[in-house]
Amino acid sequence: MTELTTLVHELAALSPANQERVRDYVAFLRWRAGRDSTALQKPPESARAWRFNFLEHLAGADVRASRDPAGMEVKTAEATVGGDRRPALWMHPPVSGEAIAEFHVPAPAGVRDLRLRFAIGVRDGAQGAERLAAFRVRVDGWQVWSRAAWPSQWEAVEVALPIPAGVVLRVAFATDGMGDHQWAWAVWGEPEMVGLEVEG
Repeated sequence: MTELTTLVHELAALSPANQERVRDYVAFLRWRAGRDSTALQKPPESARAWRFNFLEHLAGADVRASRDPAGMEVKTAEATVGGDRRPALWMHPPVSGEAIAEFHVPAPAGVRDLRLRFAIGVRDGAQGAERLAAFRVRVDGWQVWSRAAWPSQWEAVEVALPIPAGVVLRVAFATDGMGDHQWAWAVWGEPEMVGLEVEG
């Protein structure tokens, strides 16, 4: 038997629930493989910019802690990082575990080249520059980006999302104090999802 035949037999022996998990993982691997190819496509002349501003939609987000919410603070406000003041999503993590803000983003049919854009930082005045805070982004439960850092200047990030349009995406931002939340004044500067709306 070939390796592929063996794999097919092993997959067939899994429970329906585990087969569904494998299907989800295969979809995730295809998404990862397609990230770079979508960045190379030239937009048509008729394309218009499409945006989803996460700060404007915090009231409708699912804000929670992965464990106990003690010590957690999630809100929108201006934040100063490295002397540069920007509108931001404040996500001070709880004493233990993650602070999570999950948004439901309707990506209309006809939108392509979806990308997440944001900047990460730790607000001015926080002590402990030698420490780390974790910043994580998940889409539909899959982690698509993460960084453990203590950015004292805004760090700009763009993440390509080669996902079909006409779906509602679950986009979660998460921060973690990694065992010491006291000064983990983590913020996401001007987070948004952008794309190109193509007619016809």
